[in-house]
Amino acid sequence: MRYAVLLVLKILLAIIGIMLLLLLLPVHLRATFNGDLKVSAGVLFINFKLYPRPPVSEKKRLKKERREQKRKKKERKRLSEAEEELQVEGVWALVKYYIEMGKLITSTAKRLLKTITVDRLNLNIVVATDDAARTAIDYGKICAVVYPIQALIESTMRVRRREINISTDFLLESGVLEGDIKIHVLPICVLWQALLFFIDYTGNNKDTALEKIPHR
Repeated sequence: MRYAVLLVLKILLAIIGIMLLLLLLPVHLRATFNGDLKVSAGVLFINFKLYPRPPVSEKKRLKKERREQKRKKKERKRLSEAEEELQVEGVWALVKYYIEMGKLITSTAKRLLKTITVDRLNLNIVVATDDAARTAIDYGKICAVVYPIQALIESTMRVRRREINISTDFLLESGVLEGDIKIHVLPICVLWQALLFFIDYTGNNKDTALEKIPHR
């Protein structure tokens, strides 16, 4: 009996160890654009193509349609529940709830972005049109969009290597756009942030429930 218990404990510890090891393996996501967008994800040497996806068979298409119908039914149910809650609790209570949820989601998203590491961020843009004045204007607009986004990425995520080039070519009639970004994240960090979100969410709901109790 004692041997059986020890064997079960060893098996459980082995399973827990394997799960922890998998959670510590970085998950990579890469997106490239050179005329066509390609997105892939991978763990170690195993890669999966996310986009473009292979043609969907008729059987899978029917399953997807059924899932879409179920999703729409759930959305209609959630809308009806929101209407009932609005009638019972009032407008201000519902607005206050969604404000708190928005703050919670925003703080969680910021913490989640901190767990992402950008291994490579390459962007090459050549602005070119058939009109020199229009090329100069487009160049200014693109710089006004790209560089603030770059600053936002570097302020919210760790960036190891980046190379962003924006230039003009008055001899070409059409521009060039090439991009390559590769990021990785540890699943255990994402799991931890999900756990913190759940704790904050349940705590928020508990405080809301306490507010509904009439004070004597």
